[in-house]
Amino acid sequence: MKKFIVGLFILASLMTACAPPTPAVDDHPSIIIEQPTQGTNEMTPAQIAALTHLSETLNLPADQINLVSIEAVTWPDGCLGVQKMGVMCTQALVKGFKIIFEADGKEYEVHTNETGSSVVLASGQEANNLIETTLIKQLAGNLGLDTGAISVISNEPVEFSDACLGVMMQDVMCAEVITPGSIVILEVDGIQYEYHVSENGSRIQPATLALTWKREGGIAGFCDSLTVFLSGEVYGNQCKSQPNGTMGTFANLLSSDEKDQFNTWIDEYGSVTLDASDPKGVADGMTNIIVLFGNGKGKPGKPIEGDIFAWAQKLFQQLYN
Repeated sequence: MKKFIVGLFILASLMTACAPPTPAVDDHPSIIIEQPTQGTNEMTPAQIAALTHLSETLNLPADQINLVSIEAVTWPDGCLGVQKMGVMCTQALVKGFKIIFEADGKEYEVHTNETGSSVVLASGQEANNLIETTLIKQLAGNLGLDTGAISVISNEPVEFSDACLGVMMQDVMCAEVITPGSIVILEVDGIQYEYHVSENGSRIQPATLALTWKREGGIAGFCDSLTVFLSGEVYGNQCKSQPNGTMGTFANLLSSDEKDQFNTWIDEYGSVTLDASDPKGVADGMTNIIVLFGNGKGKPGKPIEGDIFAWAQKLFQQLYN
């Protein structure tokens, strides 16, 4: 313990001294403390912040994560040396720490500023494992499941043809740029859920469509769209008032009965297009169309079609409440 405290004291004392090196232009020494003693009472605010961040990311208790080493560095930008797609980084140098933790036999690298107010998990050797853990946690939260009920079927690298990771959504423009990433398939009770992920894990895009809804025109001048993914993510867009759209999840928007009803439709019906639009030629006519991407073979009758339209409209309203 004394050795660890002395080490931290030396670290603090030397942080203003001149020095060099990697991973960025550094004006204070890079000091590595190997195998420090675990325990939040002896940890600095930056270490505690890094531990908390990793614990929440891995969904793992902090006492199951071990501190391996800490290195004082000066990061080359406001993103603490971790570039993420679509994120602009300030170019100011930021003093901080590179902290290595170990959990379940795997090492994780975390970057912080000096105070721990900014924390970033760096990509590295265990990036795929971390992405899978993040996806499992996200799917479990979306559907109200326990993480233990979800298994990883595959995780394959791929180059997507656009910045939307190969998933087109209504009223969303995609830059046509090659984007490295991976396709991850998760499974729950025999049902598979596909996710597309950018290479560094900074963007996660659900890919298994369940339903799309489009409502345009009418006397009220509607311009609404809804995209529902089987994995529980919901994306809505009101192109008149909120062109950037709004995201939500089943867990936050639906009751248990509403979610069960939707799953019943997905299981029973196949891929069908439902059209409740006004007849052509009607003044101020409204377009109202749903595409259901079911796993079954049936086709809903008119009463069920009405129920599905009512369900989609209610979900849309919930999203914007």
